[in-house]
Amino acid sequence: MNQGEALCLAFFMEVEPMKRRRELFVGFLLILPALIVLGALYVYPLFLSIYTSFTVGGKYGLANYAKAFDIYWRDIIYSVAISFTTTVATLIVSVVVSGYLRFKNWKFLELMYKLPLFIPFLIVGHAMRVFLAPHGTLNNLLTRILRIEELPGLSRSWIGLVWAFVWIMTPYATLIVLGAFKSLDSAYIEAAQNVGASKWKIVIDILIPMCRPSIMVAFILTFVRTISSLTIPIMVGPASPNMITVNMMFRVNYFNDWGTANALGVISYLIVMVFAIYYLRFMAAERGGIKA
Repeated sequence: MNQGEALCLAFFMEVEPMKRRRELFVGFLLILPALIVLGALYVYPLFLSIYTSFTVGGKYGLANYAKAFDIYWRDIIYSVAISFTTTVATLIVSVVVSGYLRFKNWKFLELMYKLPLFIPFLIVGHAMRVFLAPHGTLNNLLTRILRIEELPGLSRSWIGLVWAFVWIMTPYATLIVLGAFKSLDSAYIEAAQNVGASKWKIVIDILIPMCRPSIMVAFILTFVRTISSLTIPIMVGPASPNMITVNMMFRVNYFNDWGTANALGVISYLIVMVFAIYYLRFMAAERGGIKA
């Protein structure tokens, strides 16, 4: 290598790292506004709530958590049970709808399952309270049209709460599951049909196993949205037990007890993290990484 080639090589070795640093800096500037918004609206409130949950009268301790578990341990279990029940029921409905729409294009069904996407939670809560009331729409239909004995009111029970949650959460899960079903290579489905497999056999044995990551995403998102909901539990749920979010609102509005409220919030974070960690380990195992 002559002197000129050596100088050129040295020049490019100096210029290339500078170019990369410049590109990284420009990329950082482009995402900086989003990072600022994320930090101001999520990261800072998150750390502040965690800090406040450990603070009592200017001192650090676990008194807020002790109070939260002592008073609301039944409500914590109830919140997890309602969220899990809602999630399982929602996934069952979404898989059935997605499996049907994977094989048949029915515009009316596509319209109906997407309808709750455009209705606010407040309207859903009020509508379900009227629909499931002791003398509400459901009972009127049963008694006047089907001549069935009137059911007890479901609008202030856990059944009515799950009903309302499933109705509002199903479109979100169905969009994810149906997208995964439709993105799957049709060759697998055609091969199964060639050997005589029915459509629902294909859904159970082919679509669901091959779309497990997307179904897990739908599971996590549905659970998180359910356990963090406030409007529907207030309007449709029973007076006792309550969801964690209702208890948080109660502690703040009636007792100005931010410490216990934030402790309940941190507990809900930890509950959600259990499912999030499981999902991450599941995805790592699916991609050949750390085995779950």
